[in-house]
Amino acid sequence: MKKTTLHKSIFIVLCFCLTLSTTYAQLSLISDQNTDFSGAITTVASGNWSNPAIWSTGVVPTGNDDVSVEGNHVVYIDVQGATSGKIVDLCKNLRVQQGAVLQMGHNTENFAKDLRINGSIYCLGTFSSGRNEASETGDGQIYEYNSRIFLKLNQENTYISGSGFFNPKSLNVVSASGGKNLIIDHYNLVIDESLAIKSNYRINATIKQYSYVHIKGNLGFTGSTYQWSSKTAKSDVIIEGVVIANNVSLFTKNPTAGDSSSLTIANNGSLYVQSINEGDSSVVSEAAGFHFNIEQGGLFKLGKGVDFDSVLKENFNFTNNGELRKHYSSTLATKAQITSAIDANDPNKGIDVSHIKDIFGSTHIGGWYNFTDRPYLLEGLDNYKSFGATSVKTTLSAINGKMFSAYPFNHTWPNFKTLKDVAQHQYIDSLFKREHIKTHTFWTTTKNKGDWKKGPDVDHTSYLNEEQQFYDLTKHLLSTYGSMNKTFVYQNWEGDWMLRGGQGVLWEKNPSLIPNDIAWSVEGMARMFRARQRGIERARNEYQSATAKVYHAIEFNKLWWNDNGTRKTMMDDDIPSVISDVVSKTRVDLTSWSAYDGGWTNDENPHGHAMWKGLEIAKYFTTATGELASNFPVQIGEFAINENPPYNQNNDQSVIENRYGRYIGVALGLGIPNFYLWNFYCSGQQGAPDGFTWEKGKQYEADFLYEWMDGKWMIEPDGTWGYAASFLMKQWQDNATEETPEEGEVSEEGEEEDKVLIYPNPTSAIIKFTGLTNDTKISIFDLGGRKVHDFIYEEDGEINVSKLRAGMYIVAIQKPNTAIEIKKLILK
Repeated sequence: MKKTTLHKSIFIVLCFCLTLSTTYAQLSLISDQNTDFSGAITTVASGNWSNPAIWSTGVVPTGNDDVSVEGNHVVYIDVQGATSGKIVDLCKNLRVQQGAVLQMGHNTENFAKDLRINGSIYCLGTFSSGRNEASETGDGQIYEYNSRIFLKLNQENTYISGSGFFNPKSLNVVSASGGKNLIIDHYNLVIDESLAIKSNYRINATIKQYSYVHIKGNLGFTGSTYQWSSKTAKSDVIIEGVVIANNVSLFTKNPTAGDSSSLTIANNGSLYVQSINEGDSSVVSEAAGFHFNIEQGGLFKLGKGVDFDSVLKENFNFTNNGELRKHYSSTLATKAQITSAIDANDPNKGIDVSHIKDIFGSTHIGGWYNFTDRPYLLEGLDNYKSFGATSVKTTLSAINGKMFSAYPFNHTWPNFKTLKDVAQHQYIDSLFKREHIKTHTFWTTTKNKGDWKKGPDVDHTSYLNEEQQFYDLTKHLLSTYGSMNKTFVYQNWEGDWMLRGGQGVLWEKNPSLIPNDIAWSVEGMARMFRARQRGIERARNEYQSATAKVYHAIEFNKLWWNDNGTRKTMMDDDIPSVISDVVSKTRVDLTSWSAYDGGWTNDENPHGHAMWKGLEIAKYFTTATGELASNFPVQIGEFAINENPPYNQNNDQSVIENRYGRYIGVALGLGIPNFYLWNFYCSGQQGAPDGFTWEKGKQYEADFLYEWMDGKWMIEPDGTWGYAASFLMKQWQDNATEETPEEGEVSEEGEEEDKVLIYPNPTSAIIKFTGLTNDTKISIFDLGGRKVHDFIYEEDGEINVSKLRAGMYIVAIQKPNTAIEIKKLILK
């Protein structure tokens, strides 16, 4: 048996409250609840509910009293019925303030502890069985068992609202008299067993847009299951938020005409279930009838093996204007279908894919080399313009030292307090103002990183600050760059490594490594992502006329794994993962797959097929907002093939180009929004000499880098384009024309540019230059990335290229102490 450790809970809460002196402003709760608690009985200290000394009146509240548990107080509900299942009237309206904890667990085996609340619940703190910080041997639960909450609707409108955490064993709803309305607009409601509406009087329940309701048992509208349903009950339920239920009861036992029940999944609403009517296909609604409506923008998602067709019987009316999504195991494309779709979009088969310059891009994060005295972020962006892609992935972090780690050369980064502070830095402003970049995707991290690991029931201020910072950042972007044709995408870094506590932790190989409190960490991570999404949407709503768009992506990186030669998904062996366990608990603009685990092949899955199927699986789990222009709300957030011979497993240029052709086919065949290759400058060191330590911002010789870098690069350490970069550039440059700067054109930093031109172009023999200074280094590369000519420019110099074959070439021009400028050269 677990023992009540109230003093430990008080200590934890007090320690947490000591950190609140550095908190920031918080957005108001999205709720219409306006219950007046001015006359409520309030706590004045922590302690047991039955102790008069903890209450402002010196008297224990009754079922007719409004109650407010004040911040920093931990109260244990030690009252319970004399016998199992005997309901105790706890209070009328109940408020749990932010920082407060109300515990209702117990340790009595085979005992139902039932508590009734006769009004609204307003939970800004934690109302649950009771939990401490997890240990190596447990998940922190203080009590063995939780309590059932009976909510009696006495007023026209009753609310379950709040930004905290509410976790009863079950939630049973009844109307005291006449038809009543129940509004659930709580951000984090987790129910261990059932949410059951069971009332002789009609209840109209609405689960609002920003609500999250996770029902681990049954969602029932006339009782929890068929066995416990009433022949006189009736309700109408509208889902506008995110609801997950293990089982949903889609029927009515009511035989009376006019007493029908209904479920409506409205726009933005979603319901994800693992079974219907407990899998009993013999269940039939009685004459009153059951109405199920999926409105436009609504989603009903079915778990594996769920047979919705078995519900379509007499007295069951179904209208679908939204989406009924079946499990991916029954919808994945066949080998022939995937091959045909990839072939139709593979440039190696002669397909024009020049438009991929708006889809394929690269990350510019980290890297162990640079070429100029320019700030590293800006140097990379200068070269990125020559690369030609219009989407780039960078980083934006308020964590001390992270911006230097990402951009170390020629930078002095201050410490930042918020994400908005980072975005206002002059270099980030320069990044966002660049017109050659249309889509900015970036890792986005506040100082709250890791708070979610404690679970959804603690550190409420951290989650609210997460919402506030993403709101503030979005407002800044839309107010500053809103008139530009820009798309901004926030995302986390590889969420499965975050969930597992570090890179390389392989739960699938050793399930004993999965921590005891994983369910709490999953709920905490999902709560963090919902807070980010909510903040973004609140800001977007204030700038609906902006041209620029801001979206939020959740990135995962563990989907496939190799079990002794058998390819499986994490879901096949119930390994907790971000895509199946976290993403499914959110509504988000899109998801992002760091897809190194999607590059495998076997006889049934040639190159591209594993990635195609992985993307389809990810789409199944993604409950999208519908804001993204793409109909496929999953991007490839990171992928690459090693090009450096010591680490490329004998994948030569032709093999690499063939594989990328297949991945282009995947991207275009599915219509994903973006595909990012890691990394513009290589950051993947593979060990080091004995006793050697890599140092950020230190210059290393190219030969040394070639010895230790894995070759995930667009630009190699010697300044040449890698195989992937050259292959992509060829796709979007084949039909391109050289852009000649107009007279008086100003650079993005606001300075007059020296116009560098190559002429004649096209040519068959001699090329000349304008805008160059002495000692400018000129290198010519073929589209395979091979250097074919070197030249140090002197005034009025010219180059004879008559010995080169006809075709397109890349000319890299580097003036002393400036960024490399790239030009195209066509030889006739």
